[in-house]
Amino acid sequence: MTDEEICIVGGGIAGAGAAYALDDADVTVYEMDTVGGRMASRRREGCVFDFGANYLELGDSDLEAVIEDAAGDVAVEIESPVEQFTAGGEIRSGEVPQNTRWTTPDGLDGIVRALFENSGADLQVGVGVTRLERREDDWLVTTDEGERAFDAVVLAVPGASASVLFETAVWDNPVRDDLVRAVEDIPYRTMDTVALGYPFEIETDFFGLVSEEDVYDIAWVSNEGHKPGHVPDGRGVLIVQFGPSWAVTHPQTSPAAASEAATKRVVELLEDDRLSEPVWWEYQRWGDAIPTHGPDESLREATLEDDLALAGDWVEGIGRTRAALRSGLRAGRKLRRSEDD
Repeated sequence: MTDEEICIVGGGIAGAGAAYALDDADVTVYEMDTVGGRMASRRREGCVFDFGANYLELGDSDLEAVIEDAAGDVAVEIESPVEQFTAGGEIRSGEVPQNTRWTTPDGLDGIVRALFENSGADLQVGVGVTRLERREDDWLVTTDEGERAFDAVVLAVPGASASVLFETAVWDNPVRDDLVRAVEDIPYRTMDTVALGYPFEIETDFFGLVSEEDVYDIAWVSNEGHKPGHVPDGRGVLIVQFGPSWAVTHPQTSPAAASEAATKRVVELLEDDRLSEPVWWEYQRWGDAIPTHGPDESLREATLEDDLALAGDWVEGIGRTRAALRSGLRAGRKLRRSEDD
């Protein structure tokens, strides 16, 4: 399908997976914000920290082969273990499967960038797609910079953004309205994340701590110092993710209040009073972070009849980076097969 012009909307891991699968086509990717999506990496005072998803865990030979091929030169393994903590704050070893967890020295979004670079796609960052129009033999895609026709489209944006594009699309197909309703019905969990920076190294035997399910108001704590290349000597960065119940009980929390609560929890959990005074912090509320189910597969298949493929963790109904990657690969491969037929 080397003569086909394909548009991918979305520069996260799902869009990157689709681009990788479509490496023999003429692919243009539009990303209105930053590459990586919720595989977001940030930089501050010489430190790199993964602020959305904290690592990429695969556990699938197909996905592992893709990452090895596209990002093998940059991906690094986080060798320290992940342990579990209880409602009483007891840290237990050996309770969490120790699968391989990946990032890059320049952050988790480096894996997404490597996938795009390997695909040869034309990545247009800072350009948003505002409308889709299905014509007889192609899609007319309207962006901030104008209009362009494409043979096919991969929609690899979060569910809420996809819903807006479905609602405004000029597309004479009953599946459009079905998709709008299906996406609106997807339930999500919201996650709050706080990064805490310190002027000293934080020594732990573990990379991450995960709570027993629904027993604590924080769900995850990680020490970014265990990731190769992330934190310079003499510095420390902790990532704290609150459980979904936090957003429910604190719907109007301020960034400062969330930071204060996160700081209090890590002091208690790690039993280190030095952690009570971070020199900087950052906060992010990830709305629609974790979908709990996705649209019916029949809807996903129906869109392919009009050369439109869907990708993302909301499509899979599982809030995991590997699910988003798998979804993107599947979307690209199915679209390629349909174009080759």
